[in-house]
Amino acid sequence: MKKALLAATALVGTMNGEMTTVYVGSGSDGIFTLQLNEETGELTDRQHAVKGPGMSFQELNKAGDVIFSTYKSEKKGAVSSYSIKDGKLSELSVQTYDGGGLCHVSLDAEEKVLFGADYGGGKVVSFSVDEGKVGEVASLMQHEGSSINEKRQSKPHAHSMYAGPDNKFAYAPDLGMDEVKFYAFDEKGMLTDKGGFKSIPGSGPRHMKFGKDGSHAYVLNELSLTVTAFARDQESGKLTAKKTESVLPKGGDGEKMSCSEIRVSKDGKFIYTANRDLTEAGRDSLTVFAVADDGSLSRLDTTPAKVWIPRNINLSPSGKWLLVAGQKSHEVTSHRIDEETGKLTFSGHRAEVPTAMCINFGR
Repeated sequence: MKKALLAATALVGTMNGEMTTVYVGSGSDGIFTLQLNEETGELTDRQHAVKGPGMSFQELNKAGDVIFSTYKSEKKGAVSSYSIKDGKLSELSVQTYDGGGLCHVSLDAEEKVLFGADYGGGKVVSFSVDEGKVGEVASLMQHEGSSINEKRQSKPHAHSMYAGPDNKFAYAPDLGMDEVKFYAFDEKGMLTDKGGFKSIPGSGPRHMKFGKDGSHAYVLNELSLTVTAFARDQESGKLTAKKTESVLPKGGDGEKMSCSEIRVSKDGKFIYTANRDLTEAGRDSLTVFAVADDGSLSRLDTTPAKVWIPRNINLSPSGKWLLVAGQKSHEVTSHRIDEETGKLTFSGHRAEVPTAMCINFGR
């Protein structure tokens, strides 16, 4: 009866608007899928697409027919990949590395290299990729250093890693070191350490994204609840810090709060962040920044996330919706994007997903 009701709900949603598949990484058990109604923001037809341990963060390839995920294999850190066909996920590969587990994975532009960040071990890893299958480890780079927050920054904590817009350099924000590590890489995934770029002491860089033309990078600082805009030299790949802006309004209560994710709109005009309330006091929020022509940021709005612990956010390919993964409220919510102002309005729709931690969209 319940399955029939879900099917009927999905059918009604399809009739009322175009549907987009949503992949939700679960810290509890594997990957779930939902269907997003592009007209209403309704989230329906939850399916448990694949089961597996440690599958908290994923990335899809450009074609949308392969998904890569963090993974745990015999108590070792690993990555996995799955082919997607007719809505079904089938395992393509599992590859381990010398570490405890990854918190983030990403692909280079040519989809020949998969990068991973090991928060607990303070290191980054790269793998070769061939037709969706993850090959052996190409490079494993141990970070060294610490910063001023004795509780959170006594050692390195690599939190994410990304190929730059030119696909020659990779950047790895390290929360423990207050630094964005800088690497060159080749098509086989071999990394060469090029140094790094310091953040404000105690800020705790976590995730980053690049502006539309590649001349700017935006680093989300988990501990200080800020975003730092960096000018990026497109020849050398080097970053120069410009200005840091708070995700909260002036006088906002940031005690026992942190940031989790940052996204840039497709047109490059707006930046979105997710802000977490660690006390369950209902302060979880989403912030919208406007991006000026010179790459600088100005905060436009901060609105409720409608979840507890927004671990991840993502923008739908249509640009109409921002979805939020609520890690501790075990749900996903949808928020309509005003394409002119960039501001968000909660749709009223939510879907239950256990320990929701990462959101991706089908192509």
